[in-house]
Amino acid sequence: MRLHGSVLIFLALLSIHCFAQKTVHANLHDDIILTAESFRGEIQWQSSADQTQWTDIPDAKVSPLQIKITALPSYYRAKITEANCEPHVSETISVVALPHTFKPWSDPATWGGSKPKAGEDVVIPSGQSILLDESPPPLGSLRIDGTLEFKRQELSLSARWILVHGALIIGTELQPFANNAIITLTGDNVNESAMGMGTRGIMVMGGGRLELHGEVPAVVFTKLAADAPKSSNTISLAESVAWNTGDEIVIGPTDFYEAGGGSSVSQKLSITGVNNTSLSLSSGLNAFRYGQLQYATLDGMSNTQQNVVTAPAADTEIKKTPLILDERAPVANVTRKIVIQSIDDALWQSQGFGVHVMTGPTGIAHVEGVEIRRAGQRGRLGRYPFHWHMLSYSGSTTLPDAQGQYFRNSSIAHSSNRGIVIHGTNGLLIKNNILFDIQGHGIFTEDAVERRNTIDGNLVFKVRNPIVSPASALKQHEIGERGSAGFWISNPDNIVINNVAADCRSNGFWLAFTTQPWGESNSVLHSDGLLLNPSRLAFGKFDNNTAHSNRLEGIMIDNVESDNSGNTIGFQYSSTTNGREPSWNSGTRKRFTLSNYKVWKNGSNGIWDRAVWPDNYGVVSADNCGRFFAGSGSDGIIERSLVVGTSLNHLKNGTDRPTFNDVLGGNQTPVAFATYHSTFDIKDNVIVNFPLVPNTRSGAFATEDYYTRAVERGQKRNVNNLFIQAHPGVKLRAIYNYFTLASALWDPHGTWGPSNNYFVYDDPFLTFGLTKSSVSPGAAAGGVSVPGPFYGFNAFVLHGVGDSPPQNQPWNDLMAIKVRRLDNNLQQVGTWELASANADYILAHMRSFTAHPSGIYELTFPGQTNHPTNFQMDVENMLETTDQVVIGVQFSGALNASVVMRSYTNRFDPYQSVATLADVINSQGGKFWQDKPNNLVWVKLRGGFWQFWTTNTNEAVPTDDEKLYEPTVLRIYQQ
Repeated sequence: MRLHGSVLIFLALLSIHCFAQKTVHANLHDDIILTAESFRGEIQWQSSADQTQWTDIPDAKVSPLQIKITALPSYYRAKITEANCEPHVSETISVVALPHTFKPWSDPATWGGSKPKAGEDVVIPSGQSILLDESPPPLGSLRIDGTLEFKRQELSLSARWILVHGALIIGTELQPFANNAIITLTGDNVNESAMGMGTRGIMVMGGGRLELHGEVPAVVFTKLAADAPKSSNTISLAESVAWNTGDEIVIGPTDFYEAGGGSSVSQKLSITGVNNTSLSLSSGLNAFRYGQLQYATLDGMSNTQQNVVTAPAADTEIKKTPLILDERAPVANVTRKIVIQSIDDALWQSQGFGVHVMTGPTGIAHVEGVEIRRAGQRGRLGRYPFHWHMLSYSGSTTLPDAQGQYFRNSSIAHSSNRGIVIHGTNGLLIKNNILFDIQGHGIFTEDAVERRNTIDGNLVFKVRNPIVSPASALKQHEIGERGSAGFWISNPDNIVINNVAADCRSNGFWLAFTTQPWGESNSVLHSDGLLLNPSRLAFGKFDNNTAHSNRLEGIMIDNVESDNSGNTIGFQYSSTTNGREPSWNSGTRKRFTLSNYKVWKNGSNGIWDRAVWPDNYGVVSADNCGRFFAGSGSDGIIERSLVVGTSLNHLKNGTDRPTFNDVLGGNQTPVAFATYHSTFDIKDNVIVNFPLVPNTRSGAFATEDYYTRAVERGQKRNVNNLFIQAHPGVKLRAIYNYFTLASALWDPHGTWGPSNNYFVYDDPFLTFGLTKSSVSPGAAAGGVSVPGPFYGFNAFVLHGVGDSPPQNQPWNDLMAIKVRRLDNNLQQVGTWELASANADYILAHMRSFTAHPSGIYELTFPGQTNHPTNFQMDVENMLETTDQVVIGVQFSGALNASVVMRSYTNRFDPYQSVATLADVINSQGGKFWQDKPNNLVWVKLRGGFWQFWTTNTNEAVPTDDEKLYEPTVLRIYQQ
């Protein structure tokens, strides 16, 4: 850690009755070293703000001790505890501000007889401190190698650019600036570059310090307390505010992205009157804003707390089930005492050439209570409203974190190039800021190496794609069809809590954990000395964030950067203990949590979660489009959440849900869960208002998401959910004839029909001879409930290794399939057919069929010029030896067949040849008969053969999928 004016302090230990003091001078954020001369026993350092109340400093039981000064004055002492003695303390050390001898700007003598004139380039030399006590004329450039501090009065300062090698100070942490201070940057030569850091900006480098501390209202963000109609120029707030006439506020939308014909967008307005919780505004609202809480009741959603449901699972200290939906419009005050702005000239208006603030290597920034207006420089890398640049890395060398630096309680309004950018810097605090009308990502981590930053309580409103010019160097993920997000977080090792992203062109939160660093950080190493892999770093924290009214998903965990241009690819994230790809059975993969987030009124999924072992709990998801929880996740959890299909906040601006279609043809009808062939445990949730819509993906579970297996058994994981005016889900067929969805859905908890039945298509191929129970509301449900079991077959290989034509891989079975179901008299009672496919078709190899033990089945492959010669297929859900079914499989009659069942651990069960088909049918399984004239091999499969790879309980245990399906392989080959 670099020591800023490090002070070495020795404390002489005296008795508890000695009150002698020492005084030390230091700056804020200096590091000091506390050292006790000699002592026996144990030491505990203590601190105080008033010398009356003393508190122990955490983990401060050593001498010497290095600490950072965060407040002035502050006081320190050492408490010593010895055996058989009363505790005693050292003398007190008072740390006070360094005395400065300031020279007034207004005194000509400060400048050698003549004050700076308009247009003059000004330098404040190192070692000189100047107090700005008047507003000077517009300057040329201003270089601060010494110190420039604003006097506590109304002031303005204008310059082409300001370069800070020393210190620029306005207010302090303990005494924020209560007057108005306006800094206007005017540089008009877009190619000018002060020390390589551009123009029209404040650039901090070379050990420079930016200390900007403006007074901030006690409440900067609240919500509506009542509905606000369109055109209304008064609003009621949820809490009393001490805002001022003339302050500017931003009010977010409460509808879908640009609903109401484009009118429902974030809006900035001036306050014309304040009366506790009531505001009068300079003009009317551009759209209706919702302003009431909604409660989950036994009758659905309500604005009153009557008949509220009881959560399915009791609350714990950490996990609580939310029963309130809060879609009230957010209202934020963006006016601050300190303003940094671009001049409002033609360069800004036509080219988006605004102000930028940049802290470079070895620079220090402590900024709060600042308003940045007309910011960012369009199409220019590194020219953002507020930006830390490469403080923590130099090539492959990792430098100390920028611990203690922050940007908080501030606002950025109207940016042509992103919002707050963290570039190659770790350990920052970005807290309680308001961003409005941003082109490009709002809060942006640039190279995927940015770690240990805390992003807390920020509100990002109205993010749009940047305007692209031929000279633009922006990332493709910012300007493409998906577009700019409220938060682009490219490294998982950060704390992201309590934030709001609303009215964004793409996602509210885009968690794009890429496989390597990019840009200037492309050689950053992990602690093991190898190139950093963000996609495998341990997850930090994601809690209590809100994403609403965004064009696409509220939260996206996928589509990561794949090159320096910013193109993206789909990629699944895993959190690990060592930052590396987990090897099989390594134990390095770890669960991670996304908790208490709110996603509502988003134009696509509430969350797209392409990750391994993600735990979601305490979520409120409401009024989104399509699938509320979706993504190719693995072994996740969705627990103790409130999921509302359509709330009382509906059609308020005359616009229904957007109509984007997804790749499987599903429309935007709300459905609660689509968890990629049911790989999530969905339990203890409250599910409200998901009615069935005939022939449309709808209800609680998106059954068209079950397509990787013929029999879907994942509903076993979904327990103790409370359904209120919600159907479990309609059963759909595949949209193309070359692939199929899961034919049979196991229903162990009786969600659709009798417990342990199967929800299947009402097709004789599946239901012949079975007792059918209607699923409410009848045929519209798309299927019926029947007794099982059902067995699944897929991954067909017709010719094995060495055969001609060459083999196809199990995951590339593109041939046409025909299955006939026969009764006991071998008469056809149903058929199942799939057309052939090309490799580039969507879900081309998702081809399967389902069989019931009461049926006899014949499997052939139409269009094949050669009969199969070395056949195999996967067999699932034959769990017990009593699970048996007869299947005839097309196989070349020119060969003598052998049949074997094989487990994935290479355990073999050879089948015995018998003389007739009747012998096969009447057997207890494990038999086969070859019908050579008809090129068929008839087998009676038997289950109970699967075995996991180890019985050692100290080693890996079977995954849920293996235990549920017990997959094995049937092989038919030449003797």
